[in-house]
Amino acid sequence: MTMRNGITEIRLHGRGGQGVVFAATAIAEAAFLEGKHVQSFGIYGAERRGAPVTAFVRVGSSPEMPRCQIQQPDIVVTFDVNLPWQQMLKGLKPGGRLLVNCDDIDKCRDLCGVGGFDTHLVDASAIAARNGLGAVGIPIINTVMLGAVVRVSGVCALESLQAVLRKKVPRNLPKNLAAAAEGYENVRELDCYAAAL
Repeated sequence: MTMRNGITEIRLHGRGGQGVVFAATAIAEAAFLEGKHVQSFGIYGAERRGAPVTAFVRVGSSPEMPRCQIQQPDIVVTFDVNLPWQQMLKGLKPGGRLLVNCDDIDKCRDLCGVGGFDTHLVDASAIAARNGLGAVGIPIINTVMLGAVVRVSGVCALESLQAVLRKKVPRNLPKNLAAAAEGYENVRELDCYAAAL
């Protein structure tokens, strides 16, 4: 999904400790392995676990990119369905894509028909737990979300992401690779007709 001026802009939202900034860096590195020009950075509120975190990724065919936060993303990714929707959806372009870590379609029902964008869901928490990532009740979802982002954005191949994970994830590598692949395979588009039934 390449947008304006050959640049795809992705904004990621989550909470401290969920690996949002790591995810932005990994996406950028995976795209870089394919010869693309990239940019990634994060902003933090209070630097503590659970505080809101936002990270940004730009991927394009030219080194000429804006050097600022992404105000009008092509894709918005949220690691936490309980973050305020108004903040997450702000500036998302019509025709853009939203990817949400969501285990229940009812939690995302309000997104149907809002803003003219496509909404994609992945139950990253369940996938992470199934792959043994995290402690009981606290799944570590970042590699699952990475696989889902690759699927929704198309900015790089899953194989490129896996190469980055092999380099950057020294512990539990087989589990993380499996979780990323499962996240990639289990993205589903929100069917607003079904959600309305």
